[in-house]
Amino acid sequence: MNIFDFIQKDNTGPSCGQCTHFQSDPAIIEKIYPGLNIMSSGYASVRDQDGLCDLNEIYLSARDSCPGFKARVILSMV
Repeated sequence: MNIFDFIQKDNTGPSCGQCTHFQSDPAIIEKIYPGLNIMSSGYASVRDQDGLCDLNEIYLSARDSCPGFKARVILSMV
């Protein structure tokens, strides 16, 4: 089965941007794609909120979703 069969574009459920597997830090993206800064940058506005899925090992939109979603835990200092 193709990984793209799992990705659900523009869904109404939890999105990749809220998933613990999703990495959108520009420094991480530039490390994974070292030639990116030749054409542009991981910090570029055209990247929007795209990022990397550590689970599926693909680059995708923060708005996508898949069955492997796991909510990101946010620790607060109280």
